[in-house]
Amino acid sequence: MQVRRMLVLLLIILKEAGPTAAHSCRCSSSSCSCGRRGLSSVPQDLPTTITTLYLWVNEITTLSQSDFSRYGSLRTLHLYSNQISTINHGTFVGLSNLKRLYLSVNQLANLTADMFDGLGNLEVLQLDNNQLTSLPSDIFEGLGNLRGLRLDQNQLSSLPTGIFAGLGNLEELRLSHLTSLAADTFEGLGNLLTLVLNQIQLSKLPAGIFEGLGNLWQLDLSQNPLTNLTADTDIFEGLGNLTTLYLSYNQLTSLPVGIFEGLGNLQTLILSQNQLTSLPAGIFEGLGNLQILFLSQNQLTNLPIRIFEGLGNLVDLNLSHNRLTSLPAAIFDGLDHLLLLHLDHNQLTSLSADIFPVLASVLIWVQIRNNPLQCDCKMRPFKLLMTGEHYFESGIYCAGPANLAGKNLLFGDLISGSTNFYHPTCTNLYPSTCTNLYPPTYTSFYPQTCSKLQHLLEEVRHQKVLEKGFL
Repeated sequence: MQVRRMLVLLLIILKEAGPTAAHSCRCSSSSCSCGRRGLSSVPQDLPTTITTLYLWVNEITTLSQSDFSRYGSLRTLHLYSNQISTINHGTFVGLSNLKRLYLSVNQLANLTADMFDGLGNLEVLQLDNNQLTSLPSDIFEGLGNLRGLRLDQNQLSSLPTGIFAGLGNLEELRLSHLTSLAADTFEGLGNLLTLVLNQIQLSKLPAGIFEGLGNLWQLDLSQNPLTNLTADTDIFEGLGNLTTLYLSYNQLTSLPVGIFEGLGNLQTLILSQNQLTSLPAGIFEGLGNLQILFLSQNQLTNLPIRIFEGLGNLVDLNLSHNRLTSLPAAIFDGLDHLLLLHLDHNQLTSLSADIFPVLASVLIWVQIRNNPLQCDCKMRPFKLLMTGEHYFESGIYCAGPANLAGKNLLFGDLISGSTNFYHPTCTNLYPSTCTNLYPPTYTSFYPQTCSKLQHLLEEVRHQKVLEKGFL
């Protein structure tokens, strides 16, 4: 009797749990989460009222019309990270309410022209990270409400003419690995806000490629083999609303004057990982709203004196991993809002006292390590300004002379430790008139040359005058 009762109770539990318990999807009246369940097909026993279905990271290989016929209220469908290679005709018919469809990271090699029939309300379509080699020219016909489209990380080498026709509401488009790109590819996409063109196999962009994209905010041209923009000085013409421009990981060796003309709203400019050896004077003229400028990992050996003039809103400047041997005096003048400054991994042998106030004013981070700084007399004016109150001071290490190699400049005793500190060239670091250093009465008290008075001044500053018995 007790065994019978237990069997009845078990049947009741199984009935209440239903088939859903077998795949352990977590469901509410509006959504079901079936991710990472090892599913090979779409469960057919979920609440029919759901508007969101998560089927990501499963083992589904094929999709058919019957898979979603019960779920006509779906607005969001997550199918990414499965093994889908086949989507049969009419799979999405009946999903007229669907707004977001995620098919990323699957094994799709081709799509039929009628694949997305009936999805007129679709706003987001992600097909990235598949194995697509070509697309039908009318694959997106009827998707006039589409706002986001990802086709990147596939094996597409070209796009059919007019493939984006009718997608006038598109705001974000991501492409990659193309070997050809027609000048009119983006015609009619006037509402585009974000355009990503990564890993395209083009050394030069077609003239007028961005014509008509006046609303563009973000343009990503990184990780391409672009070698030169000289012939395309008007390539960014008409992009006056652009706020972010990525040109990193290319092969640019130079930038023509005027290349950024008209980009007055630009806030972020990334030029890292190129082969730039120099920058023309005035290259950043007119970019007064720029906040982030990355020039790291190039081959820059020097900078024009007023290269950053007019960039008063800059908060993050990265010059690391270049070959800079010196920084012109006043190079950072006017950069009063810097939060981050990267100067590490260059070939700087000396730091001018003129840049000390700028370094001291940077609010968050100054990185200056890994430079072959020579802590000789040329570094004396900079050293005299160091107090230990600024965190960047602890990151300044000497590469020479030999007795100071590896020592921190802040704690190194340059006067007693470096014979180079009194090299004749040091006399040029101070005003030539001794009265600028001492009251006139001192010149008669110590009538030697001005250089010796300067020498004495340094002794006074280091409280060594009394030890030597000069007074």
